[in-house]
Formats: sequence, structure tokens, C-alpha cells
Amino acid sequence: LQYHDDWVCVNKPAGITTHWAPGATRGKSVLTSVLKRQLSRKVFPVHRLDHRTSGAMLLAFDAEMAATLHKAAIRQGQKKYIALVRGEWTKPTDGFVVDKPLKVQEEMKDAKTKFTLLATMDGEQERSSLLLCEPLTGRTHQIRRHASFMGHPIIGDSQHGDSKINRWWRETKGLDRLALHCWSIDFEMNDNLYTCRAPLSEEFQAILQSTPLWTSALKNVPQLAELPFDHRGGSYGRNYKT
Repeated sequence: LQYHDDWVCVNKPAGITTHWAPGATRGKSVLTSVLKRQLSRKVFPVHRLDHRTSGAMLLAFDAEMAATLHKAAIRQGQKKYIALVRGEWTKPTDGFVVDKPLKVQEEMKDAKTKFTLLATMDGEQERSSLLLCEPLTGRTHQIRRHASFMGHPIIGDSQHGDSKINRWWRETKGLDRLALHCWSIDFEMNDNLYTCRAPLSEEFQAILQSTPLWTSALKNVPQLAELPFDHRGGSYGRNYKT
């Protein structure tokens, strides 16, 4: 999505793990290894996205820049996610904040997430809503846990979701992933403003287009229709090797 001397932003596909960890399946591709081969440079994840979550992800080319980006983009910047959730939306349409502490490593910590409606529809099995989610704090699985808490679990969430609804979307619509996408990261660093926006994948767009949600959502956020792209231009940095 963006390539700078000291960092890169990529559109992570669903179904790939950020980096290898003990207990992970050996032989499976991980994002850091793929990017190291593609860019011929070691990369340092600035944050992480779950295995089944897609979207904008920042990686630095050294540990110092990773720390700088984490402060500027993750702690002080703004992240927006697109989520397809179970149920027809009945809460305020201009923004609803869930303020519920979450347990992190056996300790309760403050956690806030803002949910804004993009589109909603009724129906027996397909009753669902498309939301813009803005985590105002950064707790583990925060959006997934807060969505489940307010009665709108994210479709495809096997841990916090509805297995019956997940199965219907998988078998009927072909949605075999977590319906959560990190759509944009906005931040300021060294007096420069950056907007890293990750278009939805063609597969995710196609599933949404098969429902009435898509037309309604585009009226609120036309940029959702942006097509995925693969841009490899720009500076390759001082350590780049051909």
C-alpha cells in the first residue's frame, strides 16, 4: 500500500499469520517471511492482525522505526475496521461507544470501541449489519469481544460468535473467514500526515455485493468500492538488495 525508506504498509490477506510463534504449524507461510523474500529485507511488525483478519498492516525495517511507528500510528493514530456482524442494528446510527473493561493477562483494563452503522438488513438467516469500528484503546481481540458483548458478534468468529450463523454464511455465501478488515490507519510522524487505506479483497467485496448491504454502505462510504491493487514503486531504502 505504501513503501518508504524505513517502513512499509501492506494489505494482509485473511488466512496468513503475522509471524512464526512457538506452537505454530511449521511449513505454513507467515507474513514476515513472505515479505522478507519479496523485499529482500528483514521486517519488524509494528502491530499484529489475527490470522483470519485482513487489512492494513505496518512493518518497519529496523527495531527503532518499529517503536517510533507503534507510538505514532498505534498508540496515537486512528485505526478503522470494517466488520460484518450478526443482527439488525437498532442502536444509534451515528456512533455507539462500547466502554467495557476487558481482561488482559488476568488483569482488567479499560477498553473502548466506537461502532458506526454503514448498512443493516433484516431476514431470518441473513439478518446482519455492516459496521465501521474504531478501537479507542488497544486490547487483545477488542473489537471482536466488544461486538459480541453488545449482541452483534462478527460473522466468522468461532471464538466469540454464533456457530449456526457462521455456518450459514460459509455454506450459502462462501464466507470462510473472519468478516473483519483493518480498512485504514491514519497517523502523523515527523510533521507528515499518512493515510494507509487497504481496499477490501475481491472475495469479500463479492460477498457483500450479493446482499442489500453493499448498496446502502456505498452511500455512506463510497471508498469501500476501491479495487485492490499491488503497488511496488517508491524508494527501496538504504539496505535494499536486488
